[in-house]
Order: sequence, then C-alpha cells, then structure tokens
Amino acid sequence: MSAKMDFSKLVIRNLVKDDFDQVVHIDSLATGYPRNHYFEKKFRRNFGEDSKLFGALVAEMDKKIIGFIMGEANSGEYGIEEQVASVDTLGLDPDYKRSGIGRRLLEEFCSIAEKAGIELMTTLVPKDWPDVIEFFKSEGFNAAGMAAFDRKLNPSGKFEK
Repeated sequence: MSAKMDFSKLVIRNLVKDDFDQVVHIDSLATGYPRNHYFEKKFRRNFGEDSKLFGALVAEMDKKIIGFIMGEANSGEYGIEEQVASVDTLGLDPDYKRSGIGRRLLEEFCSIAEKAGIELMTTLVPKDWPDVIEFFKSEGFNAAGMAAFDRKLNPSGKFEK
C-alpha cells in the first residue's frame, strides 16, 4: 500500500449484520481458510441481547470493508479490579497493511472503551506473529503482568502429562 493513501474516503463505522461475508473474507486472507463458525458466534454475540461486546467496528473505503476490530468488556475476571476490555479479533485486507487503517480502528475502539469507563485494554497474540506483536507494541501495549497457560486435552478429556 502506498504511504500516500487518501484517508478522505475512509469511514469507520459500527459493524452490521450484512458485513458478515466481507469480514470472513478478510479474516481468511490472513488465516488461509474461512472461519464462518467462529464469526457466526461473534456476530450472534454482538447482536444478541446479552452481548458483552461493546465495540465491533469496520473500516470502509468506497463501500468495501478493508478492516475490522471486535472485543469484549469484562469486570472482575481473573481477579483484575479495573474495568477491562479486550481486542479479540482484528483483521485487515493485506492490500492495506501498514497504511494506518489498523491504527485508526484501534484508536476508535479504545475511544469507545474509554467513554464506557474501561480502564485497561488487553489482547492476546500468538508468539509466532511478530508483525502483530510489533503493531500492538507500537500502539502502546506492553507485556501484561499475567502469564497465559494452556493444556492440550485428548478427545476423552483425560489429562495427559
């Protein structure tokens, strides 16, 4: 993407149900496969009555979605006292990588969170995604004071050492 991008045509707006196909397409460009089931759940949660999502935004150029961001607000999970929100899904059309669109989406997302009284923004990034890690670092995110743990389970659910 050219460094001289014309942002005058950029629109950042709330996600709507009709955005589903474009969001799945952008995500599949990064993951290599469509995650319809994942986004069906995300969209149901976003548009349901009991939604914890406080922000789901898309970036558009000429009526075409070129990026999106989604997250949830939480309170009291894992003993954290602050009002916390997390970025759990972020996608950008590869043609717009390093254009500033991701930054603009994140800034708007954080602005919405601040207005909602959120005090801390978090995210999780796989260690083998250095570009995404560098993006969040450049946006003021630091290594969290918590450690993430996981444990593989076999299909029967029995613990394996």
